[in-house]
Amino acid sequence: MSTLLKREVVYLITGVVAVTMFIDFFFFPKGWDVASTLQTWAMIIGNIALGLGAVRLLLFYGKQVQKRTVGVWHYSVWLIVYFFICLITGLAGYITLGHQDKNPIYYWNFTNVYTPLGQALYAMTGFYIFSAAYRAFRARNIDAALLLIAGCFTLLTNAPIGEVIWVQIPVIGRWFLDIGQVPGMRTFMIAGAFGLLAYGFRALLGKEKGFYAEVGGQ
Repeated sequence: MSTLLKREVVYLITGVVAVTMFIDFFFFPKGWDVASTLQTWAMIIGNIALGLGAVRLLLFYGKQVQKRTVGVWHYSVWLIVYFFICLITGLAGYITLGHQDKNPIYYWNFTNVYTPLGQALYAMTGFYIFSAAYRAFRARNIDAALLLIAGCFTLLTNAPIGEVIWVQIPVIGRWFLDIGQVPGMRTFMIAGAFGLLAYGFRALLGKEKGFYAEVGGQ
């Protein structure tokens, strides 16, 4: 199959699926069997892609272990071992108990290993955000000064000490959150929605090279 034919086939499949989803959403409120079938296929393809991603992960970190990459390979060993522990216990829970969370080993790993690590990562991210905010909240000009003032009121609103310092701090901070932040976030969401629509139409028309680059060999 030539490169041009491969690209045209991808264009056709993308267009047919997109039009089918549009028709299902606007003209079949109770659902359309064709669209439901395509959604089922999408779930199957997603699960296959997840499996391929797991295989790729094992191959990549397996090479790190095989090459004994300095400072990396022992972490790769832990990752591979823990991957198989979660995989085996999760499958055992599905096979024997009907749900992976009912497996005591899987549940213990999730609650005592995964959850504390996620909380630790979230806390570390908070320090990075704080350092970035410290660099951003420098009143070098009027815009930075306004950002600094709004940030201080918002911070003191969420902290219990803010109301102790001044009773009106939570009121002003809530005004910044409700009147200042919400319209700005909605503006970003509307602009992002228009950008997503533009990207979708470009993909349907075959003009989005990033979507078809691998297929088209460009």
